[in-house]
Amino acid sequence: MLFKFRSEIHCRSTCLKILLSGLILSALVFVPQAQAVVVKGMYRVEFPVPDQTRAVRTAVFNKGLEEVLIRASGRRNILKEIKTGSASAYVQQYSYAEQQQPTADGGVDSRGQLKPAVPKSYLLTVEYNPGKIVQLLRDNNQPVWGVYRNQALMWLAVRDGTSRYVLKDTDNSLLKDAADDSMQRRGVPLVWPVYDKQDRNKMRFVDAWAAFEKPVKEASKRYTTGPVIVGRMSWNGSKWNGDWSLFVENASYTWTLSSTDYNALIAEAIDLSADEIGKHYAVLERQGINEPGLLIEVGNIDSVEDFRAVQTFLNKLTAVRQTSVSRVENNRVEFVVDLRGDMNDFVRQVSTDRALQPVVKDIQPGTSPEQSAQLKYLYRQ
Repeated sequence: MLFKFRSEIHCRSTCLKILLSGLILSALVFVPQAQAVVVKGMYRVEFPVPDQTRAVRTAVFNKGLEEVLIRASGRRNILKEIKTGSASAYVQQYSYAEQQQPTADGGVDSRGQLKPAVPKSYLLTVEYNPGKIVQLLRDNNQPVWGVYRNQALMWLAVRDGTSRYVLKDTDNSLLKDAADDSMQRRGVPLVWPVYDKQDRNKMRFVDAWAAFEKPVKEASKRYTTGPVIVGRMSWNGSKWNGDWSLFVENASYTWTLSSTDYNALIAEAIDLSADEIGKHYAVLERQGINEPGLLIEVGNIDSVEDFRAVQTFLNKLTAVRQTSVSRVENNRVEFVVDLRGDMNDFVRQVSTDRALQPVVKDIQPGTSPEQSAQLKYLYRQ
């Protein structure tokens, strides 16, 4: 009996260790795939200003409105397409925060020299009214790219002197910071690869450097089904050279850039990429078209909470004007979807998230109206 008791204790202890080891290993290697997220602060801008005068505030309102309109439409030249009037009409609220306390003098430095006085400065935060911004774009027949956006993945290969590397999510890098800032400015959520052994087995440095499509797409499946940006940058002693590729849906784009300033080079690469991404995801509302709503069937709805979650998901898509229920049968609900754009916009936006899984796996943008009966989904709880 004693031997049996000790054996059971040993077995339980061993099994527990194995279980814990498996859980720890899973936590180390598991990387959640990037999905569509709500872009926070999409209608907010922040600018450092020297004072609280009306002239400075008006200049910030104008600059901020341009930045917000570019984010909301995906178009850098949006101000050439519309007339906005007074920027203050779109401001919801604004506030100042002191960044630097003024001093009568700057004190004394280590050599006993008097430092110059430090003036007071502020951070001006401006919130624009989302409804007014969206309505302005639609009134001017411009596309709207909603706050619900697919995350983009970036592979950035760098040759800096004798070093060569692929930037990963944990790196502290000025190049990475510049890319993060530029993507935030354009309102495109960005994720970086962990670039561990699993990534390196699928995509070597040379694959990232050359932006070979097959290994890039294979390695990127781990992280996202959305846009993938691949960049390579090298310093030749006097300037940065860069080649950039974008893979979004079934399209690809390439650019070659150079600059003495890496911030300027990365900002231009991000702007070019965001322009093209916006063309794929921003929705242009159809004018003067009166068509019956699109019928879609969603299964696996087992509760009122499930129904509300699905309807909320559908209504927050910019391709959707509104939804209503046509039929309920068992755990399946048929929705009538009133579209702002066309069916391709709807299919594209639904595919950016895992909330609804198509029953027909190959529903892709470009689906013909005759195939609309195939728009059947399962709700993934």
